[in-house]
Amino acid sequence: MTSPRGCARPMPARSLTENLPERIVIVGGGAMGLASAWALCEKGVRVTVLEAGKAGQGALWASGGMLAAGFETCFELDSDHPLTDPYADLLSQSLQLWRDWAPRLQAASAVALGYDPQGAVTPAFSQADEARLDQAEALAERFGVTAERISGEALTGLEPTLARARGALLFPSDAQLDNRALGSVLSDAIRARGGDIAEGRRVTGLDMTAGRVNGVVLEEGERLAADAVVLATGAERFADMPSFAQITPVKGQMIRFDATDLQVPQRVVRGLSIYLAAKSGGRLIAGASSEPGQAGLDTDPDTLERLTKAAQAALPALQGRAVVESWAGLRPCSSDAMPIVGEASPGLYLALGAYRNGVLTAPGMAELVVQALGASPRSACADFFSARRSGLKA
Repeated sequence: MTSPRGCARPMPARSLTENLPERIVIVGGGAMGLASAWALCEKGVRVTVLEAGKAGQGALWASGGMLAAGFETCFELDSDHPLTDPYADLLSQSLQLWRDWAPRLQAASAVALGYDPQGAVTPAFSQADEARLDQAEALAERFGVTAERISGEALTGLEPTLARARGALLFPSDAQLDNRALGSVLSDAIRARGGDIAEGRRVTGLDMTAGRVNGVVLEEGERLAADAVVLATGAERFADMPSFAQITPVKGQMIRFDATDLQVPQRVVRGLSIYLAAKSGGRLIAGASSEPGQAGLDTDPDTLERLTKAAQAALPALQGRAVVESWAGLRPCSSDAMPIVGEASPGLYLALGAYRNGVLTAPGMAELVVQALGASPRSACADFFSARRSGLKA
């Protein structure tokens, strides 16, 4: 019997060479599809990624690129959810995997990944914020998250450009990367390992015989054979998706300031009403809204104004600065708001529902895909986030 926090404990596994698929097709060239492809290529498996547009676009391109496992665990998890404990483990393990993945990926690409492990900070600007920091400290102790409560004066010493705060919670292990570069970096690494990425190839269905998936059907009618198909389609609707794995899009709007001539925070500012993340080239991004069920990629003036005011309140140097770019992305949310990873039916595997942590959990979920396909020993997380778990609604 597995314990609630047993993700790290290895489970009995079949022979890693027994029935290992030789030809794997991954549908979707976002964070999850590309990460899974690279992890499989690292195991010597033949992989083809099919992407309807350009790899690395979509939700990956639109995200904040934050690897904020500490913040997410302490502020965003539902403590009553039956999968909260294993999900906290998945966040922590994924953050650890990024420390290994980042230098190896960077070695395979000339594109700068922008991996920055300087940590994150959550300021408290009000009494209500301080109360939330109190709760977060308790959760940090419960989940073993490294977090340090600091005074407002100490925060000013660390991040002098931020508005005066009553205190803050520091997450020294959190990190970030350049999400707009990650797609190119992963693509380079996949190709360096012999994998194939086919862009502009839209998959419209699954090729099935007697209940087994044997490949995919492309938009132009071509059939591509495969021993295993992995659906990593994000929030995109897919006609042959199993009923229990339907995904709801959660729209998020974001903005960017030109901070080329400004002193910006060195850490990710993971605030309670806004986040700020400084990227290369003077880009300072701020976000994000959360709009469940909204599938459009349009932005609206009211939301952008709210984000702008929140960013300027947190970082006074932005007062009077115009927003130079705005956009929206779609977070993929499952029926129980947890990832769905593993075998769904013979020949069909899923890597879906990363919701608000697609970039962060990409390595951890990729490892679960590798395990499901038999290329590495199976962990208890494979059961917790299985496509066949109870709790998923058809």
